This record gives sequence, C-alpha cells and structure tokens, in this order.
Amino acid sequence: MTGAEINRIITLGPFEISKGSCTITLEEVEKKISPRCMDVLIYLIENSDRIVSTEELLHRFWSSVASDHAIHKAIAELRAAMGDSVRKQRYIKTVPKRGYKLIAEVQTDSATEATEPVSLLSRVRHKLDLVNTRQWLVGITAAVVLSGLGWLADSERTQRRANQLVVGVSPFRFESNGVDNNRYLVDGLTSTLINGLSNLGPMEVLAISDADSSSDSTRFGISRLPPHITHVLEGTLIQADDRLRVIINLVRSADGVYEYSGRFDMNQGELFNIQDTIVTNIVGALAIHLDDEHRANMLDWGTSDAIAYDRFMKAEFHNSQFNPDDWQLAIQYYREAIELDSAFVNAHLGLSAAANNYSVFAKIAEKQRLIEQVAKSHRAIASVDREHPVLDSIRAIELRMAGNEFRQEESVLRQQILSGTPPDFAMAHYALLLMSARLYDEAQQFLDKAAELGPFKISPDEIWSYRISLLPPAQAIPARKLQLLERPKHVGLLGGVARDLTAIGNYQEAIPFLERQSLADKQGPSAELTALIVDAARGALNRENASFLREFDEDKDSAYANGVASFMLGDFDAGARYWSQIHPLQKRWLLNLAHAQEIYFPARILANEQYTDLLEELDVGGSWQRTLMEGVMLLEGVTGVGLSETAYSHYQHETFMARNNLWAENVWPVDASIARLEQAQ
Repeated sequence: MTGAEINRIITLGPFEISKGSCTITLEEVEKKISPRCMDVLIYLIENSDRIVSTEELLHRFWSSVASDHAIHKAIAELRAAMGDSVRKQRYIKTVPKRGYKLIAEVQTDSATEATEPVSLLSRVRHKLDLVNTRQWLVGITAAVVLSGLGWLADSERTQRRANQLVVGVSPFRFESNGVDNNRYLVDGLTSTLINGLSNLGPMEVLAISDADSSSDSTRFGISRLPPHITHVLEGTLIQADDRLRVIINLVRSADGVYEYSGRFDMNQGELFNIQDTIVTNIVGALAIHLDDEHRANMLDWGTSDAIAYDRFMKAEFHNSQFNPDDWQLAIQYYREAIELDSAFVNAHLGLSAAANNYSVFAKIAEKQRLIEQVAKSHRAIASVDREHPVLDSIRAIELRMAGNEFRQEESVLRQQILSGTPPDFAMAHYALLLMSARLYDEAQQFLDKAAELGPFKISPDEIWSYRISLLPPAQAIPARKLQLLERPKHVGLLGGVARDLTAIGNYQEAIPFLERQSLADKQGPSAELTALIVDAARGALNRENASFLREFDEDKDSAYANGVASFMLGDFDAGARYWSQIHPLQKRWLLNLAHAQEIYFPARILANEQYTDLLEELDVGGSWQRTLMEGVMLLEGVTGVGLSETAYSHYQHETFMARNNLWAENVWPVDASIARLEQAQ
C-alpha cells in the first residue's frame, strides 16, 4: 500500500473513512473494521455509480473456493460499523439477485483531491472544519425548531399520515370449544406485541381499546380511531382441545382493506412460552411484510406466507453451519415452513439438501430416517406437479443417499448433460463421480464449467468444497481454515484439516481439529474415521491396542473406518474383511473417500493385486473407472472436456489408474511419513 493509500481519508455521508487505520468515524465515535471489509468498502466507494455483484467481490477479494457467506459476513460487518441494517438500508443497499450498491454520498476523497499524502495538519483542519460545520448546522437547526414549533404541532397529524406508519394494536379476541383455560393469554398479548413491534423500525405502535373499533371483524369504526392511525392489527386466538390457532390481520384504517393476513398453529404449553411464540411469529411476519426487500425476497424464494418464510430463512442459516445439531434444527424449521405452506417448493428442496448433508455423517439407522423424509418431500411436490424441475434435484439427492446407486446416477447425469440443457447441479455431480474414479484432471475441468449457485436457488452441491478436495493437502489446509473462520463447527472441514495435517506429518496440530470435530459430530462415524487415521499415522495405533480389530461390527457403521485403519497398518486381510461388510447405505463413503485416503496407505497395499481386485469386487475399481472414462469421451462434444493423456493411455492399455493424475509426484505428501511407518512395523 502506497503512502497516499495509507493516509487516504474519505468523507462518506456523515462518516470519515480512514483506509490506513481501517476505521469508520462518526463524530467522536471510531469503529475499527477488518482490512478485508475496508477493501470491500473502498471498492464500493470507487464503484458507487453501479451495482457490484457478489461474484465480482468474491473474485477480487477472496479465493476461488470461497462461498457467498464471506461476502454476507463482510457486508454485515460494514453495516454494523455504520449503524446500518438490512431493514433500514441507508448506506449500503442490497439489490436482490444482483449485488450491492453504495447509496451514501461520497463528499470528499483525498485520493482524488491531491496527489501527495494527506498531512497531519490537513487532517486536523479537516476535523475542525467538520466540527465547525456541525456546530453551524446545530445552531441553524435549533433556530428552525424553535421558530417552527407551533407550525410543527399544527401539522403533526398531516405529516404522520403522509410519511409514517402508525399501527394500532387492537385487543385479541378469544374463541374456544368450551375450554377457556387460555383466555388469560389474550390480556397480555397487546402490551407484549406493542413492545415487539416497536423494534421494527420507523413506525409508531399504539394500543387501541374495544371502544375504538367496531365489533365487526371486517370493518373498523374509522371515525372512532385516532385520525393519525394508518393501520390496525387485529388478532384472534382459537383454542380447540390441546391445539391453538392464531389468526392475525393488518387492516388499512382508511378503507378497511386487509393488507396482510396470517395464520399459524401451535400446541399448548407453558403460558409465557406460548405468548413469546405468538409475538415472535407476528413480529417476524410483519417485519417481512412491511419491508420491501424482505417481501420481494420472500416472493422470490417462492412463498407468500411470511411466517413460513421466516422459518425457511432460519433453516437456511442452520443448514449452512454444517454440523449434526444444526442440520436437525434446519430440518425442523424446513418442516415448519412446509406445514405453513405445503406448496413451498424451496422448503422441500432445502429439507432434502439438509437431510442429504446430514446423512453423509450419520449412522445407518439415521440415514434410513432421513431418506424417508426426502422421499416424502418428493411425493409432496410430485403430487402438485409431476414435471416440476426441482424433482431432478431431489431425485439426484435420493440416488446419492442410497449409497450404492452411483451407476444409475452416472447414467442419469450423462443423459442430462447430453441433452444440452442439464440441471445446474449435473456438471458438479459428474465431477464428484470422476474424482471417485481418480480422474482428477477431468473433474477439475467439469467443475470449471459447473454453474455457480445463484440467488434464491438451493443446490445439492457445495462446489467450493469439491474444488478444495482437488487441492494437495498443503494447499487444502489454508483453504479449509479460511472457511472455518465463517463456520467453525463445519464437521467436514474440521475432519478434512485434521486428515490433511496428518498427511503432511503435522500430527500435533491435527489433534485440536480432531477434538473439535468430535465435539461437533454427535453421530460419530466421521470423527471416528479421522481419529483412526491420525492415530495410525502417528504410531499411536497398532494391532495390540487396536480395539477396532473386531471380527464383526454388528451395526456396520465402523466398517469403512476400520478398513482404512487396517490398510494403514499394512493389514490387507483385516482391511478387506471390514470393507466387505460395508452396508449399502455406507457405500457412499467408499465411493467418495477411498480414492483420496489411499495416500495414507503403504505402497505395498496399493501395489497388491488383491487390493485392486477388492476395489473391483466392491464396484469402485477398474470397471467403474472405465465407465467414467467412456462417459468423458461421450460427453466431450457437449462439454469440451476430453481425457488427459495419462487417463487415455490407461484406457487404451486397459490398466487401472491407481494414482492421482492431477498432482505431480513430488507433492504426494505422505510418501515419506508412510515409509517411516512401514519401517516401524
């Protein structure tokens, strides 16, 4: 950074921006932001005449494997420092489906006003000028306020009507089928609602009495209402046995038009929990309905039910955290959204995606339950529209969750790509299959052509994670650590970092990541796999103390991990025995992980013809590789991706390509450590 950049001072609206010190100052209050966020802010300032897309920011300031979460986090940090928010966007505006635009005015910028660095004296004068200007403005404002006080009082009613939303909260009505033990609930709802609604932004919330409104639920006694009230919120609490139904209406007082109506059902419970739930639902619904951007986003996601949308957004957040506890919450919220709006297609797809993610790390019994949930969503969408395009995504998820249907998956994907108009996920899914067949160079090219996840779309893929999988361990470690800053409990990233550190011999550094994965992975199989790899590689596991060397694993959840550990210890017979026990629902592990984890195996295991025969017997060996090679050649006219020279040579000679054709020989990191392990045995 040059001297001019270090000393660069920008006046943005009421703020003073200092690039060198990464500070945003309002009057005497200085807030520090991260250098990355400052870079983003400066870029928005320099491009304030246009909308800057998320993709543009990712490309300029993050790596190619970063996700949109990095952008969202940076924008959120900037808004927090500037007192901005999504609901009240005064400085940075989110433009749905397009990106972000700076809407605050750039008043001065030292980079455009002078070529020499800003001196300390200039900065002091600048601050004094700001202070003097503010004092002058305060004086003028005070004079205007004092001289116009009477006029403001006279016009208050008119100004409120023209510029401000004023909501009157009417007492809730109560209806029941003879049981009235919840009648007392309605008494406290009005005041609690007023408190909650008052936090929504620039609106005034008042209580109105029964005398102010008519008893007819479709008409309000407009003449009785205070004239500045623009809307009335009315509600009814209906009790039927052990269920409660809440109905709310937001009515325009000028003409009685219902601007918003909502309904939600709930079980009875503890008084204050019920009251809090009702208020949370109503406030959340109105926050979305009364905000133009939130309302537009809700419709773009595919629902008009604000409470369903609120549940959906909560589910999206938890799904992105990538650990079993959050997946369970995500699935719960998706189901609540579906109960409120059964035609909410993205909620069905989101539930399927969360179930798919969870199933990778789940035990077999949990996998079976998750598969049924996805099948239920499939049936629900198909019952409405058998040709709905989202069914392709859900069917792809079902094939992946089945574990042993990867040949059918390859056939479906091949036909979709050959059609010329494949689903967005098709190229990325095929890339994952290519990795399983050790065709890494081809997989990289398929990922380069894969469609990125666009706004208001849910994909079965996290393409960025596939790209990280193609990196050698020494390069993958920092990429995964960068992602962990945003999602610290991501079980896949934690396990990946621990295993990669093991691959390059950093066993001590691997252990804390393993411990964090064990805490986040409540199901256990993935953490168990990582633990066995770390222990075997650092010599803490042997045949005498290896409790995993059991003759039979009853639930088969540990079969894959036990096989990996056995192979690492050079015990082919034990490894083959465990892998032959792999349950069909766990075959996905064998397909997606074995090819990458062979780097931990001694050379004599990989060179053993029996190992090659075992892979063929498990249908992840030579014939599977040949299928993918032929797939690449058949698709080349559409994709433009052909076989590498190495892969084509193996295809011609009908030999199994056991080693990675993407990494050069000198970046295989575990050769030295495996050699030491072999010497120790």
